Amino acid sequence: MSKQVKRGRPRKTQVVKTFNPSSVKLFRGSDLSFNNSLFIPLKTNREIDVILSTEGGLMPGTNMVFVGGPGSGKSTVTLDMLSALTDQGLKCLFVSGEMDEIAHYKYCKRLPKFQNVQTLFLKNYAETVKETLEYVFDQGYDVIAIDSLAEVIEMVKDNYRTTESAAESWLLNLQDKHKKGKNKCSYYTTFINIQQVTKAGDFAGSNRLKHMTDAMCHIERSKDGLERSIHFSKNRDCDKDFKMFFSIHQDTVHYSYEFTND
Repeated sequence: MSKQVKRGRPRKTQVVKTFNPSSVKLFRGSDLSFNNSLFIPLKTNREIDVILSTEGGLMPGTNMVFVGGPGSGKSTVTLDMLSALTDQGLKCLFVSGEMDEIAHYKYCKRLPKFQNVQTLFLKNYAETVKETLEYVFDQGYDVIAIDSLAEVIEMVKDNYRTTESAAESWLLNLQDKHKKGKNKCSYYTTFINIQQVTKAGDFAGSNRLKHMTDAMCHIERSKDGLERSIHFSKNRDCDKDFKMFFSIHQDTVHYSYEFTND
C-alpha cells in the first residue's frame, strides 16, 4: 500500500533568538570613523551631478532608489551615469534582472556609449541568485545598479521558497554590508535600485525600503511623452531641491535643470 504524499507549502520553521544585553553598543558621532574616500563624490561630469549631492556627484556608500513608470527613462538615465563613471575609471556594475543579452545588445546599438558598462544578466543564474550576487558584490564596486529591485526580490522569493519580506530583507542587508565597505577591496559601494510605480503612480515597495534608502529619486514622463523629468523627494546627500529635465536623442541623454527651492 503506497503512502499518500502531502503537497503544499513547507512548514515555517520558528527561529527563537536569545537576546544578549552585552551585544548592544551605543555611539556618539565622535566615536565613528571612516576613510576619507567616503566623502569624495563620484562625478559623471554631466549636468546630473548637481542633483545627486551638494558636493556634485554620487556619494560613496549611498543606497538610493530610482522610481518611475514603464518607459519613463529609469534604465537609460542609470546606464548613462554608469557609462560616464566607467569612463572616469570607476568600477561599475549593471545587474539586469529584466533584460537578457539580446535585449541589452539592441539597447546598446541604439545608445553605443552603454557598451562599456560591465553587466550581469541575472536570469542566467535564477536558481543561484543569492550566491551569485553575494560572490559578485564581494569583488568590490564603486557603483552597482539593480534593474529592477522587484525582479530580484521575486527571483529570490520563488527560487528559495521564502516570503517577499524575507527576500527584501536579504537584499537590503546585502547592500548595507557593501555600502559599509565590507568586501574584498573595501569599496564603499553606492547602490542604485530601479523600481517601478503602481498603476496608481504609487511607490511599489515596502515602508522599510523607503526608510532604509538614503535617497528617493522620481523619474517621470509626461502623458504626451514629450517631457521627462527627475526630482528627489528625499536625498540625505543634497541640501537643495532641484528639478531636472532630460531628453533622449542622437545616441545620448541631454540634461537641463532649474532650482525649485533655495
